[in-house]
Amino acid sequence: NYYMLSYHLRVYGLTHTLTMKFIQDDIHIVKDLEIPTDDPQYVLDLIESRGWGMSTLIVDNSDIFPTNITAATDDIRHVNLMPVYGLNVKSMLKHETLVLTESAVDQITKKIIFALNRTDVEDRKRLNSQGPTEQKLKLEQHRPLV
Repeated sequence: NYYMLSYHLRVYGLTHTLTMKFIQDDIHIVKDLEIPTDDPQYVLDLIESRGWGMSTLIVDNSDIFPTNITAATDDIRHVNLMPVYGLNVKSMLKHETLVLTESAVDQITKKIIFALNRTDVEDRKRLNSQGPTEQKLKLEQHRPLV
């Protein structure tokens, strides 16, 4: 059996999980994921020195990660890399620490603002129940983004 929550419940789940991670001081933002070596011990020392939790989820805007971080985290079972489009509540709850790049934060912010302010909810419901038809996005033109 497969069941998917409604769009707005998924958005609220994501926003609430991010909020709780922030309140618990379990979100950390880095400029990028470039590290000088592909040695796994370097990543483990970095996690320990910065006080990150043992289970760490590292999120970037791109799904192609730098070679050194990919090689260094490949053999560490409790450190995972994930692109923004794969970010979900279960993964955030599974990991103690969430590490986001600046570009990932920008992308997540844009997606959440769009999701919270979208005005085509009825069209989305119809799309989910009846299948795809030609659909134009109806965003409000004069609603300020806060």
